[in-house]
Amino acid sequence: MARMRQLVLRNRTVGPWAGFEREIISGSPHAGWVKFVGQRTFKLRKSPYKEPESKHSYILPDDIEVVDDELVELEVSQKYVRARSLVGGSTEAGEYDEYYVVEALKRLELRMPRPYLDSGDFLHRVSINWKDADKDGLDRALALQLLSCPESLMGPGGIGSQSFNLSSKQRPLDQLKGSILRSLPREFSRPNKQYDFTFIESKDDLKALRRRVMQGKVREASYNYFKMVDPTAVPLPMQIPTVIYNAEYRSRTSEVDPDVIEYLLQALMIRPVVPESAVAEIERSIAAVLEEVEPAYAQISVPFDQDAIAKIAMAICRMEYKRNIDDTSFSKGKEWFTEMYRQFSDLRLNYIRSGDEARLSPWAQTSYSYGNLTNNDIRVLAEINRGVLGQGLDYVSFTGLCNTLAGKLTGDEVRTSLNALNLYGHIIGRENSTLFRPVIKQDLVHELVQKRKRKN
Repeated sequence: MARMRQLVLRNRTVGPWAGFEREIISGSPHAGWVKFVGQRTFKLRKSPYKEPESKHSYILPDDIEVVDDELVELEVSQKYVRARSLVGGSTEAGEYDEYYVVEALKRLELRMPRPYLDSGDFLHRVSINWKDADKDGLDRALALQLLSCPESLMGPGGIGSQSFNLSSKQRPLDQLKGSILRSLPREFSRPNKQYDFTFIESKDDLKALRRRVMQGKVREASYNYFKMVDPTAVPLPMQIPTVIYNAEYRSRTSEVDPDVIEYLLQALMIRPVVPESAVAEIERSIAAVLEEVEPAYAQISVPFDQDAIAKIAMAICRMEYKRNIDDTSFSKGKEWFTEMYRQFSDLRLNYIRSGDEARLSPWAQTSYSYGNLTNNDIRVLAEINRGVLGQGLDYVSFTGLCNTLAGKLTGDEVRTSLNALNLYGHIIGRENSTLFRPVIKQDLVHELVQKRKRKN
């Protein structure tokens, strides 16, 4: 298979540019995203995906405030030049700084012109090298993983998947990896603070990614398990399966598609919000899907995060350029998850193979929900349950947990456990992760399974 090429964002000179990037680049020379380089000194980035390129910086007076990553337009003084060093034996400046003093600042609203492609075109283009991709839902799986989702009260951002090769073809997962890389700028396939995509093929890959997620070193981490992972490695949760069964790789191009890149760069700037009022419905929906599709195996065969529908709905909002999840987005998220899971479930019953690639097997641990919690995590979860379920509180505060657990856990240990519980879908956080409540899901699924068994 030919090596897939990738676009390097920092090397772009003529594009491809997202619509909002073009507007900022062609606008005021003193407009862009703030990047602090000193206590009151910053530079401007013309794209949120590139580092500042200009030599000059801006000095902020005491009466004007701005924060990193804000999109602003500045009114500035004349340019000043300050020598940093002299050429040896002379008074000539060898190195110097150029800077402006900020006189006024206007915060800009990000305008999002529609891209060249529509959502249907995007689904087709990301799977263009796969014949019958739609029969496996492969086009949707690829699109959702690339589009990712922002962090929310459900937990860290990103879409997780596991790839299952159920075809008779050779090397389909290698070809799948090439298809994903072709649609990703190179910066996004390496550790990146804003968003990155990881192929998990070893315990070390998993540990490195999990550490970065837990430490907050990446805002959105999408990932795909390409091999079965040792359950002792504390896997990250998954939202969707990536199944190759009917789809067949037919190489049509290895070139970067600039329209796909433009679409992706623009979509990643959309941060749809999950309304707190929708959380209860989201919690019920997964249980209902499991009961509908395969109740008898719901708890032992489903490796999917129980907030999957919400994350899929957020990715769909990005694909359709919506800033908030509405009933249509939520319904489509539920529909897509149901269809992908139903196919996954049907194939699981008949196509179990051995091998190194990620395949279903009857002894594989696929429920990551409780088995990987530490004693500290369980202690913190018990206190949250006691406060909400026992005392009738709406939420338990971080400060309250620290006070209750004083002498048993430090504040840092409480925070580490809260991050883990949120990551694995046991709790929901709000108000900048200062308030928490439990998510009651496993008992509901178990109740539905037992109910169906009694009927049979």
